[in-house]
Amino acid sequence: MKLRTLFCAALIAAVALPAVAQQQPRRQPQQPAQTEQAPARGEDWYRGQLVELSEVLGGAHYLRIVCDGRGDQRWRTYMRGVIEREPQYNGLLVEGFNRGYRQEEARFPVCDQTTRQMEAELRARGLRIAQGLRARHAGSNVH
Repeated sequence: MKLRTLFCAALIAAVALPAVAQQQPRRQPQQPAQTEQAPARGEDWYRGQLVELSEVLGGAHYLRIVCDGRGDQRWRTYMRGVIEREPQYNGLLVEGFNRGYRQEEARFPVCDQTTRQMEAELRARGLRIAQGLRARHAGSNVH
């Protein structure tokens, strides 16, 4: 449990800096975010949040490389860190990352201002997910 807490804290720190630097209007989620409700405590919730985070990272990775080139592997590197910390979810996380990548690839074939804005929005969404994961673990560590 402490490993997950440390992981979430590190992820928040890594994602927070770029997200704070570019405050952009947020895209309305298709479904109500679970972090807006009282967080669930089950393993299903945790797994679902990890998969959602992997989709966000996949989409952000595509948007980043379409604008900055294939040499930019920032979000893929973060995804590798998630998989290393949660290897039991490897297949689900890889599928989520690839799904997020393909979704954004279909929506944004070229880099423009909208593409850059969407990458900033995905960073902010990833930060919210990571904060929800952190809040869950912070609450579960209180004795």
